[in-house]
Amino acid sequence: MYVRLHRQKQRGKVYTSVQVCESYRDPAKGNAPRNRVLLNLGPLDKLGADTLRKLGEGFLRAAQESRGAGKSSPKATAAESPLVLSALDFGHVYAVTGVWDQLGLTDALREAGIEGRSSFGAAELIRLLVVNRLCEPTSKWALLDWMEGVFGLGEGEAPSYHHLLRAMDRLIEVKEEVEQAVARRVLEEGKVTDLVFYDITSTYFEGDRSLEEEDVRRYGYSRDGRRDRRQVVIGVVMTREGIPLCHHVFAGNTADKTTVAEVVRDLKKRFDIGRVIFVGDRGMLTDANLECLLTEEMGFIVAHPLRRNAVAREVIGRVWRTFDRKGGTEQFFEDVRQGVRFVVAYSPKIARETKKARKDRLAQADAWIRERLEALARPSGRGRRPTPQGTYDRIRDYLRDKGLLKFYDVTLSEAEGLQVTKNRKALLWEAKIDGVLLVETTDMDLPPEEIIARYKELAEIERGWRCLKSTVKVRPVYHWTERRIRAHIFVCVLALQVERWMRSRLRALGLTVPRALALLQRNKVVDLVVGATSTRLPTRPTREQAKILRTLGLPPIPKAL
Repeated sequence: MYVRLHRQKQRGKVYTSVQVCESYRDPAKGNAPRNRVLLNLGPLDKLGADTLRKLGEGFLRAAQESRGAGKSSPKATAAESPLVLSALDFGHVYAVTGVWDQLGLTDALREAGIEGRSSFGAAELIRLLVVNRLCEPTSKWALLDWMEGVFGLGEGEAPSYHHLLRAMDRLIEVKEEVEQAVARRVLEEGKVTDLVFYDITSTYFEGDRSLEEEDVRRYGYSRDGRRDRRQVVIGVVMTREGIPLCHHVFAGNTADKTTVAEVVRDLKKRFDIGRVIFVGDRGMLTDANLECLLTEEMGFIVAHPLRRNAVAREVIGRVWRTFDRKGGTEQFFEDVRQGVRFVVAYSPKIARETKKARKDRLAQADAWIRERLEALARPSGRGRRPTPQGTYDRIRDYLRDKGLLKFYDVTLSEAEGLQVTKNRKALLWEAKIDGVLLVETTDMDLPPEEIIARYKELAEIERGWRCLKSTVKVRPVYHWTERRIRAHIFVCVLALQVERWMRSRLRALGLTVPRALALLQRNKVVDLVVGATSTRLPTRPTREQAKILRTLGLPPIPKAL
């Protein structure tokens, strides 16, 4: 139970009333912390300081009586019985808001024109949404309840649900300007590096409700394995540190390779990027997309396909005899043709592991196929006898599901019956490319090992996707119109930018961002009443909490608030 000052704004004037409230856990909402008003004492200006002091002393005497100590003077009670009225989560909010302010993102939003003519502080509300995404992702309705259990999000009037939605509308209206302004602050020294990574993912929706005829949510290839759900496709451009530079939202049925040209032109138009190398997967960077990159005067680093590709056969065929298969270190080779450079990396360790894994899979498949052929050849026993066509179908389905069909020739004819043989040509080529990575690039200057290292940094964007779906929790999406869906994703990307920035600093401590925030959440703010004096104090930070804040470049938690 605690005393709360409730502020309400009406016709430009703020009215403050005094309420007696209590915190409780709501079992209907997963035991989430909630607050309710037990008694409304009236307007603060009408009660006056003397009335409030007498009420406080009376409550303290009543508390003393309930302990069986009899009546005592207010002074004795104050000396003996300080009361803790409430305890709110604080440390994790302090850290995230501190990083947000340190990066100057509120100023970036205002610089981009998010406020417009609005009078509800859109930039501060977006900060609130981002902090919630990192501390305890919830719906916009649940966010208002969450605010009652934390401290450090402002002591003024609580925002309304309507204002949160209006802030999101303002955000998406100035998306391009916001991305540019934020990039100048989030990136090191405000400069875009000479290497950008691009990849896409998808996020699905649980319901089919829609308020628009042209719904951006479409059925398409789901990276979450949910082809039964409508989805949108999200494309993100990241720096080599894994920090998002900009993002795009496409309809759910958009093919990966069709997004590249639009993204490349957007990068060229909005960001002062100079000479940039675009890194991506070969499935996305088709020949037409590579031509687009060259037209826009951008370089590229892209993994080249190794199978069913004439260029790969020629390049690898030249160098594979020079591989030191007994060595333990990675080896590099290169070949330049038609103005493009091909870099080959060979890892003996990966080659040996790949060869052994394939050998085991083939042995298992051989044993399974042998059983099927023997069952087909033996005289009929109990049950239905297998047929050549049925056995043929089963073997092909098995090899296809195991990813081994290319290594076998399965034929069925009247003259020879069912025949299963190894594809020696495919097996020989597979042995040649064990442990091999072939990269195609326009960069003629960097050493081969540096080219390979830069391509392998593409894995950082995969970690960003996992963070977007696990830590930031872009899904579930509680919005149905395209504008709000895009705004929700933008808020999540802003949260991802802050999370990635924090992650790069916390790496020195060996901590993930969720773990660091969980440790900081243990730091509370308590309302303490001693006699007629009320004080708001944070709990003393632990050594580990203090180290996290120092690593993030934040000041220590103050002793009094």
